[in-house]
Amino acid sequence: MPSYYASRFTHDEVRVRIGIDANSILGDRGGVGWHTYQLLRALLELKEEVEFVGYVKPGSLRDGAPEGWGKLARLRWVEAGRLAMPWRGRIDRLDLYHGTNFKMRTSGRYGGVVTVHDLWLDRYPQYSTKFLGQRASFRRTKRTAWRARKVITVSEYSACDIESLYGLPRNRIVVIPNGVSDDFRPMGDEESLTGLRRRFALPTDRFILFVGGADPRKNHATFLKACEKRLERLAGYSLVLVGDVHHRFGDMKETARALGLERQVVCTGRLPIVDIRLLYSHADLFVFPSIYEGFGMPVLEAMACGAPVITSNRTSLPEVAGDAAVLVNPEDAEELAEAIVRVLDTPSLRASLKEKGFERAKQFTWEQAARRTLALYRELCGVGS
Repeated sequence: MPSYYASRFTHDEVRVRIGIDANSILGDRGGVGWHTYQLLRALLELKEEVEFVGYVKPGSLRDGAPEGWGKLARLRWVEAGRLAMPWRGRIDRLDLYHGTNFKMRTSGRYGGVVTVHDLWLDRYPQYSTKFLGQRASFRRTKRTAWRARKVITVSEYSACDIESLYGLPRNRIVVIPNGVSDDFRPMGDEESLTGLRRRFALPTDRFILFVGGADPRKNHATFLKACEKRLERLAGYSLVLVGDVHHRFGDMKETARALGLERQVVCTGRLPIVDIRLLYSHADLFVFPSIYEGFGMPVLEAMACGAPVITSNRTSLPEVAGDAAVLVNPEDAEELAEAIVRVLDTPSLRASLKEKGFERAKQFTWEQAARRTLALYRELCGVGS
């Protein structure tokens, strides 16, 4: 055991100092940002004898911490730019560094680990928005994966993808699934729902929900084509689409207009968790026909709120959904249309999906993710649990 532990601490328990890339928790968090936020919170709630150093870009800290975090025991925040990061591991006497967002900017005495959430753009480089394309990014992430002591990913599907595309041995990859935040639970507030319906001018009380925006992998076009195929049957339902309305490769309002659905479609843009939870809780059906997911958090979030779910039979989604969702080919609008009508027309199926969804969501917790992540830290630092 390195001798500097004894000089740092007077008690008998050995601490480990972990550096974490926390930049993604700042500002308007995407999927990686929420992953990092929830994981770091859960790690701190374990109250283990482990220290954390959260690295954020210069200018991010107020009163010594990012907005909303405050001062927490066992967590110190450090502002560091990209050029300064290679030296921070030594300066801050890290034991291990965790790059939570595909990159490993520094390392500790025992190296580092990196989380690779999915290989969407490596599998579908035509959708890359990078000026020079995806090839250089692919090479960088592959080099990072090989340099890391271990690569963490969030599903068995992503582990197989990393092994296949990067050639990384499977024993170098650790699968730690995401958890479902406690924020997602059934919300029966009819007054708030009435306010939400009024705010977004929903044309009907009943609605089918889609979350993901115009990102091409979320596949809003097939969802809307499926609804257009059963337009007469779905006349009593609003189609609520949450997420960015515009994308370089698509526009949800334009798709709706081209299909003659503009009177039924409501595009909300991005929403806070409280609004999304309300929509999940009251949706007659949640449809998530994604073409590619490393995990697929909206599936479990919807289940935790009591929505019956239809999702894709591809990538990680069958692994995450288990038997608690109806699975379809995400590129077959007719198959999706049939599934939508079948679920809406079969009360017993909706009730079964709702019940199974509650049980499925309970199997994924951030506490479990944190414990498995902490066990990996300790293993790589040679410290017993």
